[in-house]
Amino acid sequence: MSLPFRPFRRRRRGSVAIEAAMAIPAMLIVFGAISQVMITAQARVHLEQAAYAAARSALVYKCPDLNLIDLLRSSVSILRPTECMRNKAALDREAQRRAEDAARWALIAAAPTTGSAAGRGCPQVPAAVELMTGRDQIMGRNRAVENAICYVFEPGNVTVTLDWDRSLLAQLNGKTEVPITATVTFNFPLSTPFRRFIYDGRRGDGTYFKTATATVTLL
Repeated sequence: MSLPFRPFRRRRRGSVAIEAAMAIPAMLIVFGAISQVMITAQARVHLEQAAYAAARSALVYKCPDLNLIDLLRSSVSILRPTECMRNKAALDREAQRRAEDAARWALIAAAPTTGSAAGRGCPQVPAAVELMTGRDQIMGRNRAVENAICYVFEPGNVTVTLDWDRSLLAQLNGKTEVPITATVTFNFPLSTPFRRFIYDGRRGDGTYFKTATATVTLL
């Protein structure tokens, strides 16, 4: 009795297979888009934290701008110059380095754990790796940490710009606390199939990256 229905069943199974073959690429595209949005959002959170860390570091180490009103009011500052007055350029360079390192530490969690940066010859930072891994020798984890640190210390992946409020109005108002603005730019990697459509740059080894910027002002 079931013999007449066998051809129908075969055709039904064939149509289901065709529908599945057509649906799988669309599902992969959707999943790829969702994963890329999640990766981008996570990198944005870490980038905001990096800008905040850079601004806090600059408030501590960067020499303040010369306040014209204070100089006119007090001759002591001229007779007894501070360390920032005597060696401002060197101290500002050190403050810039510290702010960049603070931003890099905040961005390690958003950096890739693949060995692409190491393959390009990024600088090694053994002290940072030891600080994060301790004395444990877990090969897979330690290698991932090394690769992430390697990426954030690779030249060009993280840039930091620091600016004091240099407006004449702020100085004329006699402000003793001047806000500082830290701008951090990060080239976070793209790894999903959508990287060819949304990337901002491509390296010689075939990897893609997207550039994002965050700015924080602290007083």
